Amino acid sequence: MKKLILVAIIAVFAFAAKAQSNTEEITLIQSVYGMEKRDLIAKHMKLEVSQSDLFWQMYDEYEISRKEIGMKRARNIEEYAKKYESLANVDADAIMKTTFEVNNDFIKLWDKTYKKMAKSISSVTAAQFIQAEIFLETMVRQELAMQIPLIGEFETK
Repeated sequence: MKKLILVAIIAVFAFAAKAQSNTEEITLIQSVYGMEKRDLIAKHMKLEVSQSDLFWQMYDEYEISRKEIGMKRARNIEEYAKKYESLANVDADAIMKTTFEVNNDFIKLWDKTYKKMAKSISSVTAAQFIQAEIFLETMVRQELAMQIPLIGEFETK
């Protein structure tokens, strides 16, 4: 687990350090992060040979949905950055609504993936994977929270 933590921290910092506000770069970074993440998951999971092919097929399906949610979050952060200095009630409502949707989308994806993996592979393998995913998502959220200013943190003049 220590290796998982170290690699996750490195991946998060690499992701955060390279993040830009245009969509092409975010897509590229998510693609690179997804490949690094796949290696991380491969090192963490203790798959039996009979489970491997099915697990990676489910993982690839999961990653497509996870990246879509990540893009939704990135667009929301971009919108927040654009509106930060002149944030109106309507803007705050829209940004928070999307934030809640993103969080709920992750929970729904984890639930759906867990159920599918538990049924097709095993509950232990599914729990191991979802636990790692929640850990990684928590690391990403922590890094983002440290990078994004709170409303009113910087006085505008």
